[in-house]
This record gives sequence, C-alpha cells and structure tokens, in this order.
Amino acid sequence: GVADVFNPNPVIALGDHRPLLTSRGTPRVPPEAAYERVELHDLKGNGKLDGKHVSTRLTPNRVHDAEHEYLLWNDDEGFEEVMVYYHVDQAIRYLEKLGYTGPAAIFDEPVIANARATDEDQSWYDPGSKTLSFGTGNVNDAEDAETILHEFGHAMQDAICPDFGQSYEAAAIGEGFSDYFAASFFAERKKKPYKAAVMTWDAITYKDFDPPSLRRLDGQFTYSDMRWQRDHEHDNGRIWGATLWDIRNNVGRRVADKIIIESHFQQDGFTTLARGARAILDADRHLYRNRHRKALLKIFKARKIGPVDF
Repeated sequence: GVADVFNPNPVIALGDHRPLLTSRGTPRVPPEAAYERVELHDLKGNGKLDGKHVSTRLTPNRVHDAEHEYLLWNDDEGFEEVMVYYHVDQAIRYLEKLGYTGPAAIFDEPVIANARATDEDQSWYDPGSKTLSFGTGNVNDAEDAETILHEFGHAMQDAICPDFGQSYEAAAIGEGFSDYFAASFFAERKKKPYKAAVMTWDAITYKDFDPPSLRRLDGQFTYSDMRWQRDHEHDNGRIWGATLWDIRNNVGRRVADKIIIESHFQQDGFTTLARGARAILDADRHLYRNRHRKALLKIFKARKIGPVDF
C-alpha cells in the first residue's frame, strides 16, 4: 500500500511552528510540504487498514481502497486511520530491529485502534480491551505521530508488564516512558528547539512552552518534585521522562531504547522510580556487561532517584 502521512507532524516537517498558526493563534491548514509519501507494509489485502501488526477496525466509517492507495490529506476522513496504521507499524518494526521478534516479540497480535473514538481532545490506551483510542477535539490527536506513539508506549508497557502503572510512581514511569519513546523515535528528524518537545502539532495552540508542545523532556525535575496526589501522573512523569532523555543523550538512542525497554521485563504494576532505575542498571549489566553503569549512576543521582545500589 501507499499513503500520504505526517512524519511525525507538520511542525517537524516544516521545521517551524510559526507558519502553521494564524495571527489569532489558531492552526492553519498544513501545506503540501508537510506531507510525506510512504509505503504501508503487511496489509491483509481487504482494502482496509488491517495488517500483521495493526488494525484500525474499531474506527467508524473506515477508509477503504481496493488498491490500498490512501493518498489523503488531513481534512479527509480516513487520514487519521492511515496515520495510526503507518506509525504503529513502524514502531513495531523498530522493536523487531532491537531484537523483539519471534518468541521474544512484545506483541503477538495486531494492535487494535480507533482513530476517531471521541470528539473530545483526549486519547488513551485501554488495558482491558488492549486498544488505542484517539480523539478529534482541537487538533485531531492522530494527526500527530508523537501522540500515537505516546499511547502506543502504554500498550507496550502493558504487553510486557500487565496492569502497569497502579501506584503514583508506576503511573509516572508510564507517562514519562511514553513521552520518551515518542520523542526518541523522531528526534533525528527535528531541529534543535523541537528535539526535546513532544506533540508539537497536537499542542500547537498551547501556551505553556515555546515552541508550543504538550510537554518537554529537558526539564530540571528531580524526585523531590514528585506530587503525591491523584491525577498528577503527567507532571510526575516529567521527572522520569527527563531521566530517560539524559540516558539517551549520554549513551545514544539504540542503547538507551534497548536498556529502557528491557527494564520493563523486571517491573510490576506498583513499581517505584528507584526500582525502575535498578531495572535499567540490571538491563545494562545483562545486555552490555555494565558498560554504561557509571554514566547511569551519575544520571540517577543527579535526578535524586535511588537508592540504586544492588
């Protein structure tokens, strides 16, 4: 199959958010330069977006093309579906490249998604039904591949460690990891001010950061900033997300992604940041014979996460 997509979004494609905002601060229609033509892999051949790794079968009014040519733009109804199919498939292919394939595969069934699940401005992963859902309020969430991969991050954690995120600290790890995975996946495509930002198109109208984004991964947060109340998992997640970003900046994408993902196999739903850190150290010992231990210990210490000594 073939499709036109944002990869990951119009802001990153153009290298600048400003041409995408009107003088009133509302989103403009993205120009042709914001799109990229891509190949869709492993489709079943039924004209719909059903494949080896992904199915958008929960989406209402599904897009259908007998030739599997989905040359849609973002004002076409099927565009979000194409985005979800392409980017989740790419993420799973990347996991396979890291070695999570065959008996070690993280997903043994296609990931099921609803690309237009609600008209509210929210998206979620549901561990009960193991499905991804994306909202269409404000900017359609599935128009931003970082929003897609953030929710996919939750699916990955649940596939490795069922019922992940039960405690305040585990929920913070859930949000921080999901932001990290999305930002890490596309970092090499980004200009410097955007590298540590997540969801720059989904959140283009937000005023919290310059450039606009939902959150950033380069904050100076430490464990002392943990907030011990409900509904603060995204704020708390910034501590863990920034820690993972430090690791990536120190050891490089491939090693960071590998030890961070691998660490989840030792986690449980009620984990803590200290245990998460120990699991990353353990993954480094197991995969790289402690090659990065010194750098990792320094990062955890700076973020006041610990004790991490075995």
